[in-house]
Amino acid sequence: MTRHLSSLQFMNTFSTKLEKALNNLQLAQYPPDAVRTMRKFTSTEVAALLGVTEAYIRQVSLKGQGPEPETTTNGKRLYSLDQVLELRMHLAEKGRKKWINPRRVDGEECQVIAITNFKGGSSKTSTTIHLGHWLALRGYRVLAVDMDPQASLTSLHGALPGFDYREGDSLYSAIRYDNPIPTDRVVHKTHIAGFDVICAGLELTEFETAVALEMRKTGGTGFLLRVSQSLEQVTDNYDVVLLDCAPSLNFLTLSSLTAATAVLIPVPAHMLDVDSTGKFLELAASYMQILDAAGSGAHWDFAKFLITKFEGNDHPQANMQALMRQVFGDDLLLNAVAKSTAVADALTWKQSLYEVQRSRFSAPKTYDRAIESINAANAEIEGLITAAWGREQ
Repeated sequence: MTRHLSSLQFMNTFSTKLEKALNNLQLAQYPPDAVRTMRKFTSTEVAALLGVTEAYIRQVSLKGQGPEPETTTNGKRLYSLDQVLELRMHLAEKGRKKWINPRRVDGEECQVIAITNFKGGSSKTSTTIHLGHWLALRGYRVLAVDMDPQASLTSLHGALPGFDYREGDSLYSAIRYDNPIPTDRVVHKTHIAGFDVICAGLELTEFETAVALEMRKTGGTGFLLRVSQSLEQVTDNYDVVLLDCAPSLNFLTLSSLTAATAVLIPVPAHMLDVDSTGKFLELAASYMQILDAAGSGAHWDFAKFLITKFEGNDHPQANMQALMRQVFGDDLLLNAVAKSTAVADALTWKQSLYEVQRSRFSAPKTYDRAIESINAANAEIEGLITAAWGREQ
């Protein structure tokens, strides 16, 4: 029997067609001459971000101190994110509120957080982008690193000026064995002040082959240090580095876990997802045992599970949440991230919820519920970061 369908022709045909269609869609969203900008924030939002009252923000503005906000026809004051950061630093100089400038000080190590789980669809990228944007809005200097060849985190940032993974503009260029380049050359500024990215591309898959060849030559576990050595070149510029890992426990993920000072494991409260997470932990434990024996074991400030895509009125999910609480105890974050069409819509627009105006949603209350759950989870994670620095809560 002769099979008529060529695998090569099928893959080539549809990879080309899909790439063209997605490129056209991206050009429609972000034309080559377009400059992507972050939305502006009301004085109410600014007060919440800074942890002060809106009246105090208004008083500072009326005194002519700090940045001059835009005033709308109805009297609303709007601040750009750069102005929010400027205002934060202005208030920090007065020293009235401790940690209003939250950036780390001498003696506090840059926190490198690996967001990982080898179950696809567990919201690793959504968790990374929303946590990263939250921390940037709070005044931290954040670097997000796309560790996944599928490059979802990279795609969410639209057309970054000058980025082309086919030209080696990805993390792989900084961690490869042959002629690695300085890490700062693959760091991209984004339209969000305080939030930078290192992008990914298909060439990241070459790391697996390169490690296998290197291990055949030299043996040992030196590959585990490739990511950490690369990040050490730039961590002085950041307070937090987020590693958005691929949905697999490969050499790159193991290298990420070794580089990490903390780990976050997103898990939807579904039987298949929890079961898959159990297998991930079992496999990871077997690898870690080997690494410990070789003297290359990883040690973290914290490792936590985060329930994602949660529907509290779904009884099977509520039961699974109770089981997870029983099993994981304090290592399960108290706050779960709710499943929401608002999040799905925002990601379709290649934005986080923090980038989208509330008025853009047809059902603003859906946005309110989503942002409330995301804020709560992010605030809890921020607390873990500052606790690792030894700050008073």
